[in-house]
Amino acid sequence: MANSYQLEIVTPERIMLSELAVETIAPGSEGYLGILAGHAPLMTTLEPGEVSVSFADGRTTSRIVIGGGFMEVTPNKTTILADSAERVDEIDVSRAELDLEAARKLLETAELGSKEALAAKRANIHAETRIRLGRSR
Repeated sequence: MANSYQLEIVTPERIMLSELAVETIAPGSEGYLGILAGHAPLMTTLEPGEVSVSFADGRTTSRIVIGGGFMEVTPNKTTILADSAERVDEIDVSRAELDLEAARKLLETAELGSKEALAAKRANIHAETRIRLGRSR
C-alpha cells in the first residue's frame, strides 16, 4: 500500500508488533510525534507514554504504553526500540498503582535535578499512563 509503512515495536524481551501501519503517534522527547508513510528520516528519543497505531488493514487503533526508548523513521519503515511496552489489555492496574506509589516516594527523597529525580519523574509518568489506559479498557 502506498500510504502505509512497516512498523516494528521491539523491547528487550520481544517483538511486540510488526505490521503495516498508516499512522503512528509516539511520545517524543520534545512532544508527541505523528508519523505517516513517506516521513522524512528521523531518529529521536522517546519518553514514557502512549503510542497509538492505526493499521493499514483498517482495524481499530492499537494503544501501547512504553517506558521510553528510541524511534527511527525512514520513508518506508518506523522502528520503536522501547525500554518496555504493554498493550492496554496486558496492563495490571494494581501493579501500576504500586509502581506509581514507589515513584512518588522516590520523587520526594531525590535531590532536585539529580539522575534519581529524573528517573523517578519518568517512572511516575509511565505508571500514570499505565493506570489511565488500563482503566479505560
